[in-house]
Amino acid sequence: MSDSVWFFAYPVPTPPNAGALLDGTIADLVGQGIIRQDRDPEAILGAPRGPVHRPAPAGVALAGRFGSFSELLTNGAEFCPSLIFNFGPLNTDTLECRRCKVSISNEDPEAFDDQINEIGDAVADADFSDTAVTCITCGAETSVNDWASEGGFIIAGFGVGLWNWPYGTPLMEAVRDSLERTVGRPGLSADGYRI
Repeated sequence: MSDSVWFFAYPVPTPPNAGALLDGTIADLVGQGIIRQDRDPEAILGAPRGPVHRPAPAGVALAGRFGSFSELLTNGAEFCPSLIFNFGPLNTDTLECRRCKVSISNEDPEAFDDQINEIGDAVADADFSDTAVTCITCGAETSVNDWASEGGFIIAGFGVGLWNWPYGTPLMEAVRDSLERTVGRPGLSADGYRI
């Protein structure tokens, strides 16, 4: 079985108070009984980018018939107060420029690699600007996230990663609502992928 991770993230530069904003979300979710108070960095794959908490009984109840996710070894909520690179949208056979609508296919490996490198350089520089990536087809300057699938993101400043949490449940919406409420602004992007 593979693991999955779903992100609620802010595709903007990391604010200096990102840790404090996420601490407010953690306190809110602990208070609602959705996550446990104690941290468990072993609840995700890889090195955590911030605090990791396992689901608590109220969270399991909100998952409904998918509550068995709480029995998995990898089931943590990872609070990321720093850069999140979501590689999922780049696991594709085609990239499409939102400006010229031309698809760049991996059937043309040179063009495809050139466009991936353009995106990768901007990600490496944590460049959130609207001119970070140049389309190799039309020359338009675009943002990194313009190359993500609809509703997704490639680079974000901070957010929450939910490991093996059931998507489309009241549990996920409770996390999203808490994050928006404690951060004090909408603008979240959501995206997930399998590992």
